[in-house]
Amino acid sequence: MSQDKRAAVAAMWDEAWTKGLWAAAWSKSVDGLTPEQAAWQPASAPGVEGTRHSIWQNVEHIIYWRENWLGRLDGARSTPEQDAASNFPIIRDASQSAWDDTRRRFRETHERIGAALRERGPEADPLMHFLPHDAYHIGQINQIRAMQGLSPIE
Repeated sequence: MSQDKRAAVAAMWDEAWTKGLWAAAWSKSVDGLTPEQAAWQPASAPGVEGTRHSIWQNVEHIIYWRENWLGRLDGARSTPEQDAASNFPIIRDASQSAWDDTRRRFRETHERIGAALRERGPEADPLMHFLPHDAYHIGQINQIRAMQGLSPIE
């Protein structure tokens, strides 16, 4: 992929965070939520086993894969055990400080992906796939917000 295409994706990446891409800004999708709202899990449909993921679990999932691929760029490897435990983790500490930490890591990994797209060259090409991946999960997050009766994000 050319540097121009990576730069274009990086610009959309930044805009998704601040303004949104035909949808709510990603930063605003998690701002202002209480830990209880972030940890709330919608009920599964009748006859469907298991539970739906919470906003918090979706954010942790996004962070996990961002950190995983950023680590891969630097030569790190993950294990299947790490993948299973971290992909959509059970929220064991639903405190305000834990939610603040998750939101901080969400912002930091967003900044790191953008920087890698702008600065790293062709090895950063796989990171471009985070734009549709994360947009999908942000859509889920905003649907869960709506299910809780929260106001739409302008």
